[in-house]
Amino acid sequence: MMASPEPVRRRRPLGITILGGLVLLASLVLAIAGLAGMFLSFASLIPGSQIPGANLFVGGLIFFVIAIILGIAGAGLLRLKVWAWWLAFLVALGSLAWTAYGLYSASSSGAAFELSSLVTVVIVAVIFVYLITVYGRFRKPKAEAPVKTK
Repeated sequence: MMASPEPVRRRRPLGITILGGLVLLASLVLAIAGLAGMFLSFASLIPGSQIPGANLFVGGLIFFVIAIILGIAGAGLLRLKVWAWWLAFLVALGSLAWTAYGLYSASSSGAAFELSSLVTVVIVAVIFVYLITVYGRFRKPKAEAPVKTK
């Protein structure tokens, strides 16, 4: 009789738990902002109102869609899904490139150097490197060969 192999449990790194939680928190904040924008857009229906209702509604809808995507991505990170790692990796890479380019263009144009931009580059670079180091945790572990018993 062959003993069935026990599933190998993967331990989620603390950094991924924190990152996934922050992504879920951002999702919640954006969902609230999106719903608020869509709700407040109806105030433009009041006669004499100067509120740009269409802009508020579309902006709120975009925020809400982004919130749904972030919620899925955060849950994927917490469940160590490979697609969630790739999504986080690509977002970190894009954010790093965008912020670094902003720093470069500001410094080449002689504009004042923003300390917040430098801090953002450092934080995103740390997240980027961290994601590279924990990639192995997102792959499925190889199951051990079944043990034959007599």
